[in-house]
Amino acid sequence: MVLKFFKKSFLFLLPLLIVIACYFWTDPFKNLYQYKYYTSTYVMLPRGNVSTKVYMKNYDKYKYNSFIFGSSRSCASTSKEWANYLPKGSVPYSFSAWAEKIDGIYKRIKLIDSLKRPLNNAFLVFDYNLTFMEPEQDLLTDHYLISKSSILDYYTNDFLTYLKDPILIFTSVDYTLFHKRRSYMTDDRFVGIKESDIDPINNDWEVNSEFKFKRDSAKFWDLIINKNIDVVINEKLHPRSAIQIESSKEISVRQEKLLKAIFNIFKKHKTNYKIIISPLYNQVKFNHSDLQIIRKIFKAENVFDYSGINSITNNKYYYMADGVHYRKAVGNRIFKDIYKGH
Repeated sequence: MVLKFFKKSFLFLLPLLIVIACYFWTDPFKNLYQYKYYTSTYVMLPRGNVSTKVYMKNYDKYKYNSFIFGSSRSCASTSKEWANYLPKGSVPYSFSAWAEKIDGIYKRIKLIDSLKRPLNNAFLVFDYNLTFMEPEQDLLTDHYLISKSSILDYYTNDFLTYLKDPILIFTSVDYTLFHKRRSYMTDDRFVGIKESDIDPINNDWEVNSEFKFKRDSAKFWDLIINKNIDVVINEKLHPRSAIQIESSKEISVRQEKLLKAIFNIFKKHKTNYKIIISPLYNQVKFNHSDLQIIRKIFKAENVFDYSGINSITNNKYYYMADGVHYRKAVGNRIFKDIYKGH
């Protein structure tokens, strides 16, 4: 009788056991084991989570002491290029996250401070339409050291996400077995970040189509538009207004306190820091009142506003086809500009 009960229980639980086995075998979110390259082969990995894991894993070996903070737009400003403008002995690291808000930037800076590790140099990238939005769900997928969730919740949430997504389960097994991108893998999460796109030491992320721009910027950009490859792309790369438009005020009292907390950590560490306002394709000017808040806290000579209509944003070839991100050529130009006395 008991044997029969266990047999029926086993058969009932068998599908779940298979899913659990697949989860540990495929490690879809690359959280169970350590990797040299955290590639988004068939599911988008939260960059904030990856950035924190790589920092914690590599710190003892590389002793990072200089950091780039911001959203995916900050990826245009690479650690490799920044190193050319930093003092001797600087070890830069790209500590960015997709859609990073000021809350995430503060928590990453606070993490470094709490670990009593050096923070000699900092390069912060702010966006008018992203940095000062409310964080919503962003930090829930982040590393537990940033989200402040328990380690148990951190791993449980991953598994429950996997369990509730049959397509992801099937895809994880398919890709792990054959390492092939199938035609059905067309969802936004299948972004295909390759090993060649990532520096496993400083966490720089190479934008996938940058090599095409380098080969022939005008030809590639015109191909995107003229061939109508993606209607969404064309909608995003719409004509800009000839009249300067200013964004509405975004920095709340709570966020102003976070900015002051960041400044106090920088003061404690005697950090040399620079803050830039991104030169976005839509050419909207960063709100003047918000800019004054930032300049008052961090001192005007450390804040560089590249928003609005200017020589960078007027050049359409400086932007990726999504209309959201600018190229590394822009990041390099900004470094050269703000460190021109170097």
